[in-house]
Amino acid sequence: MFPAFTANFGLSGPSLRRTGLMVGLAILTTILLLADDFLQQLYTANNRAELELSYVFVLWVISLCLWLCGRPWFVNLILALFAFMQLLQISHISYIGDPLTAIDISKLFSERHEIGVAINSTFKDHWPALLAWGIPYAFLFGVYNWGIRHFRIQRSWIPLIIVVLILGSKPNRAITRDMLAFMPGAARSSLHNSINVFSYYAVRMMGRDKTVEGPDYAPYTISRTEPVDPPENIWILMPDSVRSDRLGIGGYHRDTTPHLSALWARGELQAAQGIAASVATGSSLPLFMNVIAEPGNFQALEDRTANMFRLAQEAGYKTFWISTQESKMMNGIGSRYIDVHITEEDNPIDLNMKGDKAVLDWLKTQTWGERNFVVINLRSTHSPYEEAYAAEDEDFARWPDGAEVDYDTRMSNAYDNAVVYLDEILASSIEFLSDNFDGDHLWLFTSDHGQELGEDKLWGHNRLTANVAGVPIVMHQKHDDDSAIRYRLPDAQFISHYEIGQWLLGTMGYELDNPNQQQSVHYFQGEKLHEDNLYMRVVENENSLVFCRPTLVSRHARNEACRPDFTMQALPWGDIRLVDSDRTAIEGKKVLIR
Repeated sequence: MFPAFTANFGLSGPSLRRTGLMVGLAILTTILLLADDFLQQLYTANNRAELELSYVFVLWVISLCLWLCGRPWFVNLILALFAFMQLLQISHISYIGDPLTAIDISKLFSERHEIGVAINSTFKDHWPALLAWGIPYAFLFGVYNWGIRHFRIQRSWIPLIIVVLILGSKPNRAITRDMLAFMPGAARSSLHNSINVFSYYAVRMMGRDKTVEGPDYAPYTISRTEPVDPPENIWILMPDSVRSDRLGIGGYHRDTTPHLSALWARGELQAAQGIAASVATGSSLPLFMNVIAEPGNFQALEDRTANMFRLAQEAGYKTFWISTQESKMMNGIGSRYIDVHITEEDNPIDLNMKGDKAVLDWLKTQTWGERNFVVINLRSTHSPYEEAYAAEDEDFARWPDGAEVDYDTRMSNAYDNAVVYLDEILASSIEFLSDNFDGDHLWLFTSDHGQELGEDKLWGHNRLTANVAGVPIVMHQKHDDDSAIRYRLPDAQFISHYEIGQWLLGTMGYELDNPNQQQSVHYFQGEKLHEDNLYMRVVENENSLVFCRPTLVSRHARNEACRPDFTMQALPWGDIRLVDSDRTAIEGKKVLIR
C-alpha cells in the first residue's frame, strides 16, 4: 500500500515529473469541479458563488486523492454523488434563485408531482442549467477514467481513506449540530453548499416525516400605497449581539455611545426599546428581512411576500448587503433580490487589518443608485469582544480587558469597549450618508439579538432570556428641505423587529396586511427556525413586557393563557447618562443630557 502511494506521488522513480503530473491533474479536475458555478453565471445572476481559498484547497486535496487512489470504481462513485447533488443544486439555483436547503431537498421527494409540473412548464427558460452542470461532469468522468488507466496509476488505500474522512466529517458533524450550521451561503461554491445540506438531510431528515407541521396561518398580503415623501436612501445598520441596556444612550452607567449620545443631545435621534425576532443571527435575519411575526410561519418564509429586499427593488431602490460576516448569513434573507453583496469572503485581508471599520472604506467604492436600500451587518460586538478593537489604539480599551482583572469583569469590560468601537462606526456611517447623498435619508440601527454577559452565570445568546431579547431601535434622518415631513418611529415604548419591518415597508410605499397579528402581542423565537422551535409569546403592558413561558411550535395555541416567565422594563432612552470621565464607573451619579 505505501509503495504504491509513494510511487504515484513521485517519491521514487522520476519524482519531479510524476509529482508535477499528479499536481497538474488535480488542478485540472479541481477547476472542473468548480466550473458549473461559473458556467451558470454566464447566463444568470442567480448563481452568486465566489472562490473561497480554503475550500478550493480542500477540493484540490480531494481531487488529488481521487487520482492517487487509482480505483476507477471509487472515483466514479464520488463523481456520481457530486453529479447527482449538483444536478439538483444547479437546477434549483436556476429556477428558484437561491441554493438548496435541507428543507428543499425533502420537498424534492415529497412534492414530486408539483415539481414535475414546474419543470415541464419552465424547461425552455432554464435548460442552460443542464449544460452548466453536464459539461464539467462529462469531462470529469472522462478525464479520470482515461487518466487513471493511461498513466498507469497504482492503487492505494491511503488517499481513498482520506477522501472518506474529509467527506464523512460533514455527516458526522450533523449528528450534533442543528440545521442552522448547515444552511447554504449564497456566495459559497454550490458544491460546498451541496455537501453541507445533503449531509444534514441524510443524517437528520431522510426517511422521516416533516419535523413539525406549522400552525395554520392566514397568508400575508402586500398592497402598494402612495407614501407622502419616501426617503431616497434607507440604511439599516444591524450589528451582531448589541444589547440595548449596555448603550450609554439607553441609560447605561458607562458612556459607551459618546457619538450617538451627542446626536441625541442635539435632538437628531429617535429611539425605543426593541424586541429581537430570535436568539440567533441565522434565524433572526430571515425573520427580520421577511417581516415575519409568528412562530412556525413557514409559508411566509418561503414565499417572501413581505421580503424587504424584493419590495425595495420593486420600489426602485438599488439593494445592498454589506457584511463583515460569512456569506451564509445571507441564507433566507432574499439574496436573489440583492443587487450588490459584500461579505467576509470578499475581503478577508482587509477585515483582518482594519476590523469592521473596513466597511467605511467599502462604502466609498460603491456605485450607488438614485435610490438605495442598504443593510450593513457588522460583527463588532460578537465574541471574542476584544478582537473588534484589537487593531486600534488604546482609545477603545477604556475599561481593563487583560489578565489583571477576573474573567467576568474582563469579558464585560471588553464588551463595553467593543460597543464604544461600534459607536464610532455607526456615527461615521451617518456622516458618510449625510455628506454624500442628496435627498432624504432614513438611517436605522438595531441588532439581530442581544447578549448574556455573566448575569446568572450565563454568557452568549441562543437563549430565550430578557438580555437576549432586548435590542436597540435608533433612527436618524436628514432632509434636503427643512419643511419636509419628518419620519416618526411607531409611537410605542416597545417596538418588535416585526413592527419596525412593517414600518420600514410603509416608508417605501407598502402596506403589509397580516390577518394573524394580535394587538400588543409579540413573539421571541429560538434558533431552530425550520424545526420544532421554542418560542415565547410576549405581551405588552404599559411600561413593561411580559414574556410567557416557552412553548414549542408544534404546541402553538394563539389564545392560550400566558404563564409569565419574566418581565422587561422600558429603558430611559436618552433621559440620563452616567459619565465616567476617569474610565471607571461612577455608580449612582446621574447627569441629564436632555
